[in-house]
Order: sequence, then structure tokens, then C-alpha cells
Amino acid sequence: MRSRLLPRLLALLAGLSVAAAPVLRAQAPDTVRVLELRGTPYERGVQHGTALRAEIAQMLERWDRELQREHHLALPAFVERFLAATSYDAATRRWLPEMLDEVRGIAAGAGQPYPTMFAWQLIDEVWAQAPSILREKCTSIGVDRRPGQPTITAQNLDLPRWYHDFQCVLRLRDESRGLQQLVVTIPGLVAAAGMSSARIGVAVNTLLQLRPCRDGLPVAFVVRGLLAQPDHGAALAFLRRVAHASGQNYTVGGPDTAPGFECSAGKVVQYLPYAGATFTWHTNHALVNDDFEPGYRERASEGGFDPFVGRRPCPRFEVCRKQLPADSRPDVATVKALLACRDGPVCNDGTCACVVMLLGETPELHISKGGSDRAPFTVLRFDP
Repeated sequence: MRSRLLPRLLALLAGLSVAAAPVLRAQAPDTVRVLELRGTPYERGVQHGTALRAEIAQMLERWDRELQREHHLALPAFVERFLAATSYDAATRRWLPEMLDEVRGIAAGAGQPYPTMFAWQLIDEVWAQAPSILREKCTSIGVDRRPGQPTITAQNLDLPRWYHDFQCVLRLRDESRGLQQLVVTIPGLVAAAGMSSARIGVAVNTLLQLRPCRDGLPVAFVVRGLLAQPDHGAALAFLRRVAHASGQNYTVGGPDTAPGFECSAGKVVQYLPYAGATFTWHTNHALVNDDFEPGYRERASEGGFDPFVGRRPCPRFEVCRKQLPADSRPDVATVKALLACRDGPVCNDGTCACVVMLLGETPELHISKGGSDRAPFTVLRFDP
């Protein structure tokens, strides 16, 4: 008993010694919690883990049940095997070493083993390497700035139902660089989407058809790396520079434009729905990047279907195509209405959060807990 309790006690004492108590802003039951974090990456992680200790434990219990159901492996065994077969920690240490400190802090604050909390960051990587795990889909939209309207980056964040219930936003402050971030996530995860006070907004879509690798930078860390950049140009350079662990589309908004890029282990390719388009959208099928996962390429060849289309066109993509013709000029109302649409279904029972980021002079994050047809938007801004 003593040997099991001592590490937990030491972790708790470590967290109390380095981090001020986190602040949870008051909220109505159907709004998303906002957790304010300050200090070093490790200190912010401890605050995160301490504030959401019970929720993190509950999420890991759900993951354990899912792993046993799908893979007949308990969580500790799965974590050990998955991390032994990959090098995501080394890739993160190369590109964003401070994120490992933050994850260590989350583990200490939550009283969880560090390897488990690191593996918890690898949602997309687990999907890419173990495609039999149940998964849902996302829809993202980006609209360039025009007179009277800021750049828009938006998405429905769709996850399996067992990830739901504890949606939250991390308000991160990096005093050393004068940078703030509003990070959309679930307990214990460093990022799912988000925006920064440098007017960078990031939305994501899983692309399992594209080639993953076992030594690239995981998606959650790519999102945080983008949000840590000083400006939009640096963010796009970072996206092109890093090695990508998983097939993913990143819609990266800035003050003027919101381009989308399909990223795989070997390529980064921009997608535009029409030549010269000032907006874009994406769902969960690769459209321009031909760096396909070998098994998928073989299935396409054997099945006689176009790998860029799949066995059938994505219904959510077709809804976006129909509602956003080449001559359209989408605004905030258009984007919100599309993300609330039950055709496709763009908005579905797997929608964990609807996120709309306005990247004007005074950036705003509009977030709905679950589908935006079911819950109101909470509007968050950066502090002066």
C-alpha cells in the first residue's frame, strides 16, 4: 500500500510547490468550462491536472474499457506496447520539448503515470496505427478576410461519445512572450483546436487515408506548436517544416487568410475547393495529397475506386460543396448555420464542440458544447 501511495503523494506535493491554484471561471451547465493557467509549461500542466483530476481519471477509465473491448488489452499494457513501438516522445523533444514538460505537469497534478498521460495525447496517432478503434468525423471551414469581416476558422470537433461530457477551454498565458492562447480540448489533452492572441486559429480533420509514421510530431503537439508561433507566416512555415506523425488536414487561419493543408508523413499540400477561392472547407478524406497509406492504396486498387473519393463521396463534404458554391461570400452566420446543419450530417451525435474563431483586431472564440443546434455559443476573448 505504501509503495503505491508514495508516488502519488510526491506528485501532489510537487504540484503544490510550483503552481498557483488554477482558476475555473463560473459557467452555466450548458457552457464550456474555462481553465486559466499561468507560469512555466510544467506549472501550467500541474494546474491543469490538479483542477481536472477527477475528470481525467474518469476519461482514462473510459479509455481503458474501450481498449479492452476493442483490443482485449488493459490500459497499462496498451500504453507500454504502443509507446515501445513508436518514437513520438523523441519527435516531441526535437520540435517542442516544452510540451513534454507540460504533459509531465498534467501527470503530476492528476496523479497519473507520465507514460499514460503522454499516450493520452496521441488520439490521432492511435487511430492511425489502430484503425479498428471506433471514431467519428470532423468538418472544418476557413474564410479569408474581406472588408467588414475578419478571417474565420471554424470546425465541428467530432469525437466518439465516450470523449464527451467534459469539454473545456484552456486559457494559457506565456508572459515571457506576451502571448495568450485559447485551447479547445478535453481533460488531460494539451490541444484539440484553438487560437492565439497573435491571431492564429487552428482547426483539424483526421485523414486516415494518408501515410502516418512512428517518429513524427503528434497532432495535439502540432496544434500547440502552431499556436505558439509569433505570426501567421511563422505558423505556416512550422507546419511545412515539422515531420507529421498522422494524416491530418490543418486549417490555419491568420489575420488575412485561412488556408487548409493536407499533411502526411511525406507531404504537405494545400487544398482549395475552387481555383482562386477565398474560402475552404474539409472533412475526413484526402483530396489533393497522394501520399497514401499503403494498405489504403491497395484497397483502392483492389476495389476499383478512386483513392481521392473513396468507396463513396463523403456526404458532409457534398453538403459543404452545395452550400458554399464558388461565387459565395460566406460570413459568420453562414459558417454557423452550416456547422449546425443536420444534413450529411455535418452536425451529428458525435459532435463534441462547435468552434468558430474570428481573427480580427479583437479576436473572438465562439464555442458551443456539443452541436451548435443544441447548445448556445459561449464567446471568449483575450485579456488586454
